[in-house]
Amino acid sequence: MLLHFPEAFDKNEWAVIIGILINIIIFMCLPKRIPKEITPLIILLSMSYPKILDHSLAVSPLNYYDIMDSTKYEIFDLLLYGVYPAFGYLFVYILDYFKLKGFQLFWYLLAWNLFAVGVEYLLIKLGIFVYKGWSLAYSLPIYTIVLSLTLLFYKLAMYFHNKNTQQHTSNFR
Repeated sequence: MLLHFPEAFDKNEWAVIIGILINIIIFMCLPKRIPKEITPLIILLSMSYPKILDHSLAVSPLNYYDIMDSTKYEIFDLLLYGVYPAFGYLFVYILDYFKLKGFQLFWYLLAWNLFAVGVEYLLIKLGIFVYKGWSLAYSLPIYTIVLSLTLLFYKLAMYFHNKNTQQHTSNFR
């Protein structure tokens, strides 16, 4: 696979660079709340969902949108995946911080869905996504599923992490 350089270095390439820098700042500045064994899994999950969806929806036969400003696979298409980790990490970080449950969790998921659609709208305006048959409204159920799966994954990972930590601690008493 050959990665092409952008034909013009404009606002969408700058947006990707700024997004990556924001990710670096978030990961460097936030106090560590999520266990070090789970953090990389959340990061990989946050990068995997968009990669799978982009490679399913943005290519033939569907071809609903282009990423960046070219139909070719550019280096910034690849770098774009460095923008996503903070999204999933902040989602579980805030969830863990506030210990949301029940109806609060419903409102939290709804708020993150709306936030995700807002971020996608910004990415459209910056020329990162160029729709050819997709609509922003189609993204709402996708975000609902992705955020719900991320929540489920996080809860399961924390359950097994806590169970493993308790077993490990009891073996040394």
